[in-house]
Amino acid sequence: MKRKFGSELKDIRKTLNISVRDLSDDGKLISKSSLLRIENNNQIPSVDVAAKLIHRLDISSIEMEYRLNDFSLSEKEQLIDEFRSIGSSANSVGINALLVKMKAFLQTEHSAYIANLILILESLIVFQKEQSFKNARKIVTPIWQSLEKRDEWLYKDILLISNILYMFDGETFLNMKKRLLFFIKKHYHLGTVKKLYIITLLNSVLYMKKNNQLIEAEQDLELAIEQAKEQKEHVRYLDALSLKAELLWLKGEKDSAIKVAKESFVKLYCLEQLDILEDNRKDWEKLTGIKVDTFLKPLTELV
Repeated sequence: MKRKFGSELKDIRKTLNISVRDLSDDGKLISKSSLLRIENNNQIPSVDVAAKLIHRLDISSIEMEYRLNDFSLSEKEQLIDEFRSIGSSANSVGINALLVKMKAFLQTEHSAYIANLILILESLIVFQKEQSFKNARKIVTPIWQSLEKRDEWLYKDILLISNILYMFDGETFLNMKKRLLFFIKKHYHLGTVKKLYIITLLNSVLYMKKNNQLIEAEQDLELAIEQAKEQKEHVRYLDALSLKAELLWLKGEKDSAIKVAKESFVKLYCLEQLDILEDNRKDWEKLTGIKVDTFLKPLTELV
């Protein structure tokens, strides 16, 4: 059940042993009578006043929102959080399960943002089925068209674009990547933007790979590996190692490639990230002719 702003404000004020006089800044921020009406849910404060009251209580707007939602994420935020946790386009089980939840949500509530996330998930399913971006790109093109002409991107826009970047080509890709990196830098210390930076780098590498330019993507790939390790994004780190193994093989450094590939596949297997493992296995075996089962044999025999 949603809690009311005024009641929550009053509870926090009393918990912190702050008087009405102190919270109202002796009437300079808001009159004491108005503050009492707010606390009794008889007056709704302006956004500006609400923000200043929260600030004087020394809590963040994020914490206040969490408390107002009865100490839990809203259903919408839970869905967005699950989207962030998908991990890879190869996670077909997770994608399909989330699609069901999101579509059910839209049956009772309107959200253009959730509708856009659905488009992305549907495009990932099409890509995995066809192994081509042609039809997948058509599904998410409306998202790009709606953001392309905007001067400013919000955090939620960064989440959208970072997950469709690699489906586009040529000048469109370069324009998207340039603007995306600009707004990531601008929002870098907000929420999960650091993780979105990793996704952007990896998706940029995937773009280069699909255009047979994986070696030229080495700088972005190394940065993605470094960032994933720093942010403890273990699955994305291992996913990036699979790409590095392919890059090393293309450079002729075959012993190093095999060593890195083995680390990636064995750890993905141990973490039960089987969808990602299977997706990366196909590319590795097609490129090298070396069966991934040779890396996993000691583990499977042990089981």
